[in-house]
Amino acid sequence: MTYYPKSQIKENQYTNGGEFVIVSSQENYLGYYWSTSKGEFFTGKTPNDKPTQKIQIASKIPALEKTKTKTPTIEPFPDTYFIVDDAYYQSKGLSKYKDAPRLPVQTLSKPTDQDIQNGFFNRYFVRKGNEFKFIEISKDEYNKFKDKDTSVQWQLYTPTRIKWDIQGDREQVYNGNKTVISLTEQRENLPGFTLFFRKQFDKFWIGK
Repeated sequence: MTYYPKSQIKENQYTNGGEFVIVSSQENYLGYYWSTSKGEFFTGKTPNDKPTQKIQIASKIPALEKTKTKTPTIEPFPDTYFIVDDAYYQSKGLSKYKDAPRLPVQTLSKPTDQDIQNGFFNRYFVRKGNEFKFIEISKDEYNKFKDKDTSVQWQLYTPTRIKWDIQGDREQVYNGNKTVISLTEQRENLPGFTLFFRKQFDKFWIGK
């Protein structure tokens, strides 16, 4: 397979089916895929995810030649019109989705009275795909994405949880939270997580 620089590929995309077919077999493809800047598509989350098969958008498949019985070509459609990359269906005027999983709901976490007594609380976040985009969410929302609840677009987001100190020496709280975030960024492969906090590692600090 041709080598593609990292800057020319988009990884970790997902299709629910009905959008792509495998070139070699013309079978419908459902699952993760990656694409190149040349408009080519391949199976797997990344080029290193073997075996790799080339896929193509269903709308680009050449029309079948008429048979002796003149059987028409029937285009398969999924039970739901929610497709992660839905340009194909939008081009056909299918812009209203049935039972479409939703995006994460942003929530600014705040410590409760019990959290203040404990001196810490948990904060929850999701990161979108390979983008440096983080959203703070509630505990219930975090559980939906962690448990791959079908009501949300869990395929597109990575959930994470951190312990956030709010009580004690301010400098120690600041450095402690910064360390937790930095370790989480490395351990869970979340580049840009530390920058997301904009150095506000002592946010919600209430003193000693």
